[in-house]
Amino acid sequence: MKKLWGILLVILLSPQIVKAQISFDPGEGCLNVVDFTAGKGFGESGSNSIAAKYVHERFINEQFSVGAGVGYSYLNSYHFSAIPLFFSTHYFFLDQRFTPFVNLRAGVYWAIGAESIQSGVNLYVAPSAGLKVHITPHIGILASVGYDGYLVKALDSVKNDYQTKIASGLGISVGLCFQIPGW
Repeated sequence: MKKLWGILLVILLSPQIVKAQISFDPGEGCLNVVDFTAGKGFGESGSNSIAAKYVHERFINEQFSVGAGVGYSYLNSYHFSAIPLFFSTHYFFLDQRFTPFVNLRAGVYWAIGAESIQSGVNLYVAPSAGLKVHITPHIGILASVGYDGYLVKALDSVKNDYQTKIASGLGISVGLCFQIPGW
């Protein structure tokens, strides 16, 4: 009889054990994301780019998190590096192992090594959409497609004046997301 109760208990608890292994737990710490992006420029002022970013977000509930991040990007067409500092938010459509998500990053960046653009603080925005896949209860992979936009004041050699443009690109990102319990 004890064996039957034990089997019944395992069967009843199995869905809870599986659920615990397929999504982040808001009470178990923050969402951390390290991602790498390769982008192709488009439009008249588009720029190919490569980037690496780190995001630290706090869960509001099982599907929504907000926080901040920092990164490094190199914009090939304008020959400069950017250090963006931004607010970030993720919304996961499902609280499951595989789930689509949307992300918005907005903030400022500092240009480094810029010769043909004005240096200083400028605006940065990067919306994206993708898929999250959990590997373990606290580690997952994010894959997304997104837009990166950098507001630049670039030197127009014909007019010999600075023109405001958006250095934009469509990029593919792959990242590791993890949760450090208790942090």
